[in-house]
Formats: sequence, structure tokens, C-alpha cells
Amino acid sequence: MFKPCKSLVAFGIGVFLLSISSAFGETQNSREVTIKGRVIDPVCLITMNMKGEGHRECALNCAKAGVNLAIMDEKGKIYPILPEKIVTNPNQPVLDYVEKAVTVKGTLIETGGVSYIMIKEVKGS
Repeated sequence: MFKPCKSLVAFGIGVFLLSISSAFGETQNSREVTIKGRVIDPVCLITMNMKGEGHRECALNCAKAGVNLAIMDEKGKIYPILPEKIVTNPNQPVLDYVEKAVTVKGTLIETGGVSYIMIKEVKGS
């Protein structure tokens, strides 16, 4: 019968924990940015191609029900909105601009292949 030594077991556990932290603890890149685009409801846009002023009321209802809004820039890239403070509504800064053109300033956070925006300032365009 094989009896692994304690140091080999400890080494194995260490390698396992390191692999988990590498997989789930991905390094984030962040920087201050200004993005010109449109406030969108990504769920309706992606699943049903619903957008624009005619979709505004639906998007507002979705946002109030908990769907995270996003900014879609002039090239079509979508930036999901993250809250600046935890346990706050990330949609709050943009509710008056749903389905409208805006310029937002904030922190761009890139992780897991997704570019998120934490909005510090929003202006209608």
C-alpha cells in the first residue's frame, strides 16, 4: 500500500489551491475613460433586437426590475455597468438616459474578456 508523505500531500494541496486562485483570481485592468454611446437594455437588444426610443419604456421597466443596463459605444461594443459602491443600483446614474445618447466618464474594468464601466459622470449628448 502506498503511503504519501505529509510534505507531498501538502505540496499537492498547495498546487491545487494555486490553480484555483489562478483560475478565479484573474488580474483586472482598470483605467479612467470617457465613452460616447447609448444607454441600452442588453437583454432585449441581444435576444430580441429591441432598441431605440420605441423600446425606452420597456427598458426602463426592465431596469427597475433588476436588469443591468449597459453602454453601447459608437462602434457597437457593449460595456455592462457596475455600481461605484457595493449594494447600490448600478442603473441609477443612467435611468434618465435609457435608450438615449450619452457621454460617460468612469473607470473601465477589464476582466474575463468583458469590459465593464463604473460610471462617475454622465451627460446627455
